[in-house]
Order: sequence, then C-alpha cells, then structure tokens
Amino acid sequence: MRCALAVALAIGIAAPDVPAQEARGAEDATIIVFGTVRNVSGVAVAGADVWIDGTTRRVVSNDSGEFRIDQVPSGRVRVMVRRIGFQPDSKRISVKAGDTRQVKFMLDGLLEELDAVIVTARAGASGRMQEFWARRMVGIGVFITRAEIERRHPPSTADLFQQVMGVRVIAGANGESTRLVTGRQSVSASPLNRSLASGACQMQYYVDGIFMTPGTFTVDEVTPDMVEAIEVFRGPSEIPARFRQRDTACGLVVIWTREPPKRSNPEQ
Repeated sequence: MRCALAVALAIGIAAPDVPAQEARGAEDATIIVFGTVRNVSGVAVAGADVWIDGTTRRVVSNDSGEFRIDQVPSGRVRVMVRRIGFQPDSKRISVKAGDTRQVKFMLDGLLEELDAVIVTARAGASGRMQEFWARRMVGIGVFITRAEIERRHPPSTADLFQQVMGVRVIAGANGESTRLVTGRQSVSASPLNRSLASGACQMQYYVDGIFMTPGTFTVDEVTPDMVEAIEVFRGPSEIPARFRQRDTACGLVVIWTREPPKRSNPEQ
C-alpha cells in the first residue's frame, strides 16, 4: 500500500511538467512582424509609427522605411501605421507561434504636406553626399542618416546594424573585431570569407568612396559620432554597379564620415 501511494504521488507531481514545458516552448516561439513603409512613389518613409493595435508593441520605421516588431501576440491582429503628412493605414494578418510575417505599407500623402516632403528629400543632396541621397531616393538597400544616429544614440556603430533585416552582428571575442555577415553563401576567394562558419558571409566596406581591402578595416574603427551616413547593401542584387566587385558578393557597407566643422581664419 505504501509503495503504491508513493508511485501515485510521483506520477501526480511529474505529470504537470509536460504541459508546462510545452507552454514554455510556445512562449519561446516568438512571432515577428517586419516590413517597409513607403509613399505612393516608392520612396521610403522614415519616422512612421508602426504598432500592433490593442498592445504596447510599437516601433518607428528607420530611414529606409523598414520596421520590425517582436513578440507579437498570436491570432488575428491589426498592424497600424501613422506618419504626419500621410493618411494612416492598417492591415489585418493572422499569425501563430513561430511565424515571421512581412507587411508592406504604401501611404498616400496629404496635399498640405507636399512642400515639407520635397524639402526633406533634397536635404544634403549636394557635395560628396549627393550620391548617397540619390541612392536613398531610389530606395534599394538600407540607409541610415545622421538624424537617425542621433535619435538612436547607439553605444557603438555596430549597434546600428542590429535592426537591419538580413544582417547579423558577430561581436568580437579574444581580441577579434566585430564582423557584419549575411546569410548568403560566399562566392569570394577571400580567405576571410571562407573562414566564417557555414552559411555566414562577411560583408565588405567602402569608406568615403574608397574600397577597404578585406581584412584592413572593421566597423569598430569608426564611432557613431564620426559617421554622417551609412548605406547597407545585402547582396549583389542591391549593390550599385559603382561598388560591385568580386569581394562584395556577400554584401557591402558604405560609410560616409562627417566633415570637420569649417574653421574661421584666425585673427592676425
């Protein structure tokens, strides 16, 4: 009798563990909703509020119009978007545990805000930054401006890439430098790319229009206060012809540094 009672108690205690583990597994299967916000001309809309209706899950689109919302509740949800100067929009989607769902918004502008949009598009479109702003208007790739850097206050330049879809930041260890990689299969002959883990492909860099020979530059070498703007191209289909070469097949980061302030002539 005593033995049977002990077995029954053991079963009673152990049985709830199975559904508890399943529940934890379901919680770990995070739902991610990501996408882009653009205007009717296809130009990225930065600074748009994007959120899941009825929840506190809210983000702001970056300078490339991209957004990502983690830990979205399962079921049928409404993704909302709003930006001053545009008609608000929303989309209903159904998601379940483990889903990663893309949502694209195309916002209609309000007539009374057209002048402000034109001024924003032309900002900085002169001098050495002219090509940056021209490519940003086309919208192929990810573009990070000085305004976004100041808004985010990242502790390091590498942190700016944490929210770029398709790019993974591998923190340096044992004296190694931080690396930016994509999930593409490397086709480069570079030993640096071949040494990476299978499935990871190391991105290369241009700084102020000059190609950095693989292995001679890392993102750790520039701090956020040194950066004026960044362009991110995640594969050959995004890379402009001007930057395309064999070593950039895994993706490319183009960094534009800030110009020093103009100094007035010293008094004689």
